[in-house]
Amino acid sequence: MAFDANQRRQALRAFMAGAGLNVAQWESLSGLGDGTLRKFLDDPTGAKTLTDKTYSRLAAGAAKKTGRAVGVAELQGELPATTADGAAPSFATSSFATDLAGNVTPAFDAPGRPMLGHMASDVPLYGTAMGGDGNGEFEMNGTVIDHVARPPGIHGRGDVFALNVVGDSMWPWRKPNSLIYVERDRAPSVNDHVVVEFRPIAGSSVRQTVVKLLVGISAKTLKLAQYRPAKEFDVDRKTVFRVYRVLEWDELMKGGR
Repeated sequence: MAFDANQRRQALRAFMAGAGLNVAQWESLSGLGDGTLRKFLDDPTGAKTLTDKTYSRLAAGAAKKTGRAVGVAELQGELPATTADGAAPSFATSSFATDLAGNVTPAFDAPGRPMLGHMASDVPLYGTAMGGDGNGEFEMNGTVIDHVARPPGIHGRGDVFALNVVGDSMWPWRKPNSLIYVERDRAPSVNDHVVVEFRPIAGSSVRQTVVKLLVGISAKTLKLAQYRPAKEFDVDRKTVFRVYRVLEWDELMKGGR
């Protein structure tokens, strides 16, 4: 396949979305400095390129995040038809541009589904939500530290932002440092994963934050749960500033191809 810088940008953005990575994380994991990846992705001229050595470092950094081998061809959107053992590539290593419903003919007046490889990186990343069982470590102050890919399921929505989870209490639902997408305007229900933002304690202006599973709601308390170690606990609703609903991956990818 001939080299195409735009295609490779799309492939990298698609990989980031699928792996829950943002640009700053990936550069750090890959040992890249000077905004190398950011400059390539955001190049307005389309003239910048990445060297084979840089792609190899990105692949190594991606492997640290995903826990599996990642090849340069995957990052460039140029996967072979089969894997090294002759089998067809798995969904995890296949191109995001594949039409998972290619045998279905859409209605003549149906809007085109967005290509997963064409996702814009315009969802604000506000910081880090604590995944442990203690108090949060991030103040929800609205400071945008990066922008991440916009999956097709939230196309055109302005009420969604992203966070990175710290800690392993929500494993295996989310790994430490995983990306989550959070919606502001839809009230969560029991069995939704949530981001809970607490009111500041006396003498502080910090609104601490945690990520948990909402397992019960009453007039006075919220019952939250975590997976590691598994436990449930009650939170006084008077201490809660706001509860945000976390979007699951099937919701985010709905309508894409």
